[in-house]
Amino acid sequence: MKTGIVILCRYASNRLPGKILKEIKGRSVLGHIYDRIQRGAHNYPVVVATSLDHSDDPIVRYCQRSMLECFRGSLENVAKRLLDCAEKKSWDFVVRINGDNLFADPDLLNSMLAIAETNEYDFITNVPGRTFPYGMSIEIVRVSFFRRVLGKIQNLEHCEHVTSWLYENEQVGRRYVLKNKHCPEAKGLHLALDTEDDLVRHTSLFERMDNPPATYRLAEIVRLATQPEQLSPWLGKFGPLLIAEIGGNHEGNFEAAKKLVEKAIATGVDYVKFQLYRGDTLVSPVESPDRNRHFKNFELTRKQHIELAQMCQHGGVGYLASVWDLEMLDWIDPYLSVYKIGSGDLTAWPVIREFARRKKPIILSTGLATLDEVLQAVAQIQAIDERYRYPEWLCLLQCTAMYPITDEEANLRVMDTFKDTTGLAVGYSDHTEKDLALRTAAAMGAEVLEFHFTDSREGKVFRDHKVSLTPEEVLQLQHDLLKIKNFRGENIKIPQPTEVEQGHIGSFRRGIYLRRIVERDERIGKEDLVALRPNLGIDARDSDQLIGSRARKKLMPYYQLSWDDIYTNFIGGNLAKDK
Repeated sequence: MKTGIVILCRYASNRLPGKILKEIKGRSVLGHIYDRIQRGAHNYPVVVATSLDHSDDPIVRYCQRSMLECFRGSLENVAKRLLDCAEKKSWDFVVRINGDNLFADPDLLNSMLAIAETNEYDFITNVPGRTFPYGMSIEIVRVSFFRRVLGKIQNLEHCEHVTSWLYENEQVGRRYVLKNKHCPEAKGLHLALDTEDDLVRHTSLFERMDNPPATYRLAEIVRLATQPEQLSPWLGKFGPLLIAEIGGNHEGNFEAAKKLVEKAIATGVDYVKFQLYRGDTLVSPVESPDRNRHFKNFELTRKQHIELAQMCQHGGVGYLASVWDLEMLDWIDPYLSVYKIGSGDLTAWPVIREFARRKKPIILSTGLATLDEVLQAVAQIQAIDERYRYPEWLCLLQCTAMYPITDEEANLRVMDTFKDTTGLAVGYSDHTEKDLALRTAAAMGAEVLEFHFTDSREGKVFRDHKVSLTPEEVLQLQHDLLKIKNFRGENIKIPQPTEVEQGHIGSFRRGIYLRRIVERDERIGKEDLVALRPNLGIDARDSDQLIGSRARKKLMPYYQLSWDDIYTNFIGGNLAKDK
């Protein structure tokens, strides 16, 4: 049983001419539709079906450039165009997707194809009831059945709307209607691309996507489309959010802690971070007496911690703390806009559940953990509040819980794994010496950078000082992070302003020119063409379409060509020679 997918589209659409080739984030609408189809049905052939009218020639040229198969058929009878394409390909089933379906859902397409593969139905659709958004319609029809149906249709309007007759005659054919039971909030949402307003709204939605648009599933698209844009809490003054971790570097000395806060504030970091604990509520005095004494020696009082938090607030930077004692969380909570959960507490589910219940953004360090353990902790947090499914609410930090670590142990590519697996924000908590790992993490897309902070490493015995940055090093890091931010740019591949302003798109690229004089009505051969700069007239990418065409008038060599100079006839995506 053979099944193929047809994207029905026209360039000269009534309400938004040229919409199918409009570019969003450097990719055409048709390209975005194709990308989403490939994710849901990469083993199925895809054909772009447009009309024989010359107004649709731009679609054919785009398909030829993109190595997409293109079929040309009836202008008015769209249903016949679909059917002719399917029969020419000898398909048993044809999938119909419209050119306004910018958000064709890969999961939905995959499910419907699986139903078609049972060979039990003539018509599979998700349209009745509109449980899916407008503009997310997918229909699969048995080709032989559709041929019989078209023979019964008298009204050309039914042929234009392809399947409308089937909806008016519900008793015809064996049917399967797929309902949306997984994302009820999508019901009735308008995601079709019909008007200029739709284009503006959808472009704004695409601009909020950090990952490739085709990877976004229905629930994510619905969230972006229905919820106002939320400012990410992970945006720092220098790109990534910078957290200067004083931690235990005060070594229990409150005056030293205050001096470190002052120096950190002076650097302009986004947050200054401490650790809140009591030795007896953190470490067993029986099983680990030495560590219990260590933490007791580093304790600060409630009054001292609050004074440090107030110093940060008055200094214009955020205060952050890894709170390892839930009783301490109650009185420090008013000073926390974000929670930080350290690596040691990733498996302390009663602790992380309590943080989630308090409904503030969470940063979760992942030292010591396997991917399974990280995902389990994430699931615990998300089970408390759905908002932690979103990157604005939960950030995962790659971390290796040793002091110091080797370059290899930084393992920064884990950030990519976290991003791909969870869709959450990612960052890096550094335990290397110096700051190259931090710069590298920023270049790789870390949204949060946490590093230990000290006034000086000289003469210090406590291990954390060795992996800490000094004020001077933080200032240099910030300078470099701004450069890295500029180097990274946006995730949109389009010509840059200087390329456009200097005219390099035309002057650097090649157009197609004639090598010799071509007389009126004379045919143009491959040997007559040469690709030269500048790219004026006919683009070098379209040279194949000139081969075998005839000149409308006498054409001179090395002058720019125009399609108005040439007799052409595009059929089925290929240039047919005039007879």
